[in-house]
Amino acid sequence: MKRILRSTQSLTSSLAAFFIGISVIIGVIAFTVFALAIHWSEDRMGERRALLDRDIAIERFIAGENGKINIDVLTDAYNDVSLVPEDYRQFLTDHENFLGEIELDHLDDSRMVYKGSYSHKGKSYDVILLSRIDNVEFDLDEIVYSSLIVVTIVSLLMFIFGTVLYRLSIRLIEPLNDIAQQLESHSGDSESEFSISKEAAEEFQILTERLNQYRTDLNLALKREQAFARYASHELRTPLTVVKGANKLLARKEQTEFNQRQIERIDGATSQMITMVDALLGLVRYERNADDVPLREVTLQELQTIVADNSMQARDKQLDIELNTESLPALKAAPAVLNMVIGNLIRNAIAATAKGKITIDVNQQRISITDQGAGLKNTPNAEGHGLGLLIVDDLSRRYGWQFQLANHAQKGCVATITFNSVSISKV
Repeated sequence: MKRILRSTQSLTSSLAAFFIGISVIIGVIAFTVFALAIHWSEDRMGERRALLDRDIAIERFIAGENGKINIDVLTDAYNDVSLVPEDYRQFLTDHENFLGEIELDHLDDSRMVYKGSYSHKGKSYDVILLSRIDNVEFDLDEIVYSSLIVVTIVSLLMFIFGTVLYRLSIRLIEPLNDIAQQLESHSGDSESEFSISKEAAEEFQILTERLNQYRTDLNLALKREQAFARYASHELRTPLTVVKGANKLLARKEQTEFNQRQIERIDGATSQMITMVDALLGLVRYERNADDVPLREVTLQELQTIVADNSMQARDKQLDIELNTESLPALKAAPAVLNMVIGNLIRNAIAATAKGKITIDVNQQRISITDQGAGLKNTPNAEGHGLGLLIVDDLSRRYGWQFQLANHAQKGCVATITFNSVSISKV
């Protein structure tokens, strides 16, 4: 019921039912008032006619007429109750004065009856009038005709209300429903334009134009982002390949211990840059064909390679890295993207830990990386210890993962990536 009352899609039918109900109520009230007004006016007319005929009857009785006299074709007058027909006499014996319409069950018509008195030569006499009121009241055909007039008026009101409702629906309600349906059907489609009826209100026309403008701007921004990632990735790949090749040539020659460490650092940084380039290309492909990305199972060897590639600083600081795999997740992310996410978390944990070990727990739902550093000094958030976690948070949102960084119960921090995994691979 709440959904029906709150939904604009049901508002049109609700308004239609409301207006129809109002029309029926107005029709019933109008017909009732009309019928009561006719009945009341007929009674008042009969009473006033009886009072006029009374004056005429009294004048004629004073003039010498006696008993029963005919005032006109409708009214008979009496100056003696005993002369009144017995059917009406019983209503008069207990009343000194009476004025009203009397209907008898065994008679087809009714009479307007008046009883009063007048004085003549010091004596008081009764005066009774019986008037055939049915002869001047509406008959059945006239009542049916007048009822048809009322029904016609009600039907006209219903037609007017329906027309007003239809016009309001076209201009105010249906455009809103149409825009809502287009928003739902065009979800994820940045190129489809919104359309609206020309009969819609001006505000909806402006709203549609602005939505189309915002969608166009969003589409251009997405294309620029994808183009930048694609072109930047291609432009970076060549110099990185040159750097990596030159570094390997240097490594073939005998170097001092210091130079050898620098060569290893250059090689590690170059590998990270290549991984980032591959991840950017993977993101571009994902955004362009998100539904076509195949689901793949993460292998234990892939995780071990990621840990090894990002553990150089751990060896320098003599930190132990422990990898625990309960089960392996199934993801749509490319290996380079997973390498960037987990690698950032590992390097962040190494930078935050002075001594001890770093534990990596993997199962089909999540990956948790726990360090033994100083922990978060302020409120936990995605920014954490470094800028790399901003990249992790952004990639997690793109792939529908949940990223959380919090203080560990004992010491340090725990970074958790929760996947939307659909398959399980036991180790």
